[in-house]
Amino acid sequence: MSVLTRQCSLDRRPWPRRALSIATRPLSRYLSEQAAHPHGLGGPLIGRLWVKETAKTNDAAIDLLAPGHGEDILEIGFGPGRTLGLLVERGARATGVDVSEAMVRLAERRNSELIRTGTLTLHHGEGVTLPLDDNTQDAVLSVHNLYFWPKPEATIAEIARVLRPGGRILLVFRGREHPLPNRLDPTVYQDVTTDQCRAWLASAGFEVQANTPDGVPPEVSFVRATCSP
Repeated sequence: MSVLTRQCSLDRRPWPRRALSIATRPLSRYLSEQAAHPHGLGGPLIGRLWVKETAKTNDAAIDLLAPGHGEDILEIGFGPGRTLGLLVERGARATGVDVSEAMVRLAERRNSELIRTGTLTLHHGEGVTLPLDDNTQDAVLSVHNLYFWPKPEATIAEIARVLRPGGRILLVFRGREHPLPNRLDPTVYQDVTTDQCRAWLASAGFEVQANTPDGVPPEVSFVRATCSP
């Protein structure tokens, strides 16, 4: 008679580390949810922390996107609005879309003069469609936001719609071919690999290139693509 033995996966880490992991799960979930959709009292605080934490990656993204004078550039998931201001400094007209009303308010305060002069426009979006007309943008940028898109393929189709022929897109994110840090909740950060992102873009008709700027962590993917002319 054969006997079936059920083997369970055991957490063999020392008990202090296991206890710490269990104790910090609620905090990890809260911070990850705030990253996905900043809200309440914690939203503006998280947004201000992002300014320093993501500055290097955002600066590398702007350099790679290479905004031209007079171009119309859209940022999806603009957070506190620092990058939008830098795009305008480079001579572009910037538009931002974010699902968080808290981030819209924060970016409005940060960039009030640019909004007043008409070089920057902000929209509160719903995370899938874009409140823009067809063929109105020269480039689209999104940094550390792809994981939170409810329907990535639908949003990429929307990006293709609003881009002018030959327009470009740059998506920057932590590819899940690399381990997710313990401080980030995998139930909030969707499992998106670099290859999956490339496949979505190719299916939408983009010509895809892979770029790795100097001085950024190797686990951060910079996926650049061009809309068919």
